[in-house]
Amino acid sequence: RHTRYWRDWSSDVCSSDLGNTDTGAVEAEVAPHARTLQIIHSTLIAGVTAFLVYVIWQGPRYAEDPDAIPLIPLGFAGMSVVLSVAVPPLVRQSGLAALRGKSPPSVEALFGQFSAAHIVGMAILESAGFMSAITLMNGAFGAAPRWFLAVPIVLLVLMVIRFPRVVSVAEWVSTARDELALQPRDQA
Repeated sequence: RHTRYWRDWSSDVCSSDLGNTDTGAVEAEVAPHARTLQIIHSTLIAGVTAFLVYVIWQGPRYAEDPDAIPLIPLGFAGMSVVLSVAVPPLVRQSGLAALRGKSPPSVEALFGQFSAAHIVGMAILESAGFMSAITLMNGAFGAAPRWFLAVPIVLLVLMVIRFPRVVSVAEWVSTARDELALQPRDQA
């Protein structure tokens, strides 16, 4: 037998016991909602990009010491990357916990859980992008060396990499629906 979760022996379920979810149908149902999420995601990227371009256009204020390390903004950026990876799954799981034991949730309800978690993760990265650009603009937290320009650029690249694809959103919704289908329902 195959287990649904490799670390959870209590959920010893054969893959044939799982509902045969038609991912194509879920993908078609999720697509309009995912496009809205893609617009929100693109807007977050555009905001940080526009601000960073403005900072570069105005001429960043670099530190005279090339070995200077702006610890606060660098630490904030690093912490933001970690949190943007760790927090969204927690948000999704807490949202799914509220749906457990109830009637099967709609695709829209499941997408709402994914969307909220995704936006939280991107807002964390966006705030780090703005803070690093502000550091370059006015020397907040001390002047930054030239290499610090890479920090907001790396954050923007991470935001682009995490662009929500319809296929991956549909796969998550299908998996969440299958997981919830295995849970016993409340008798109301």
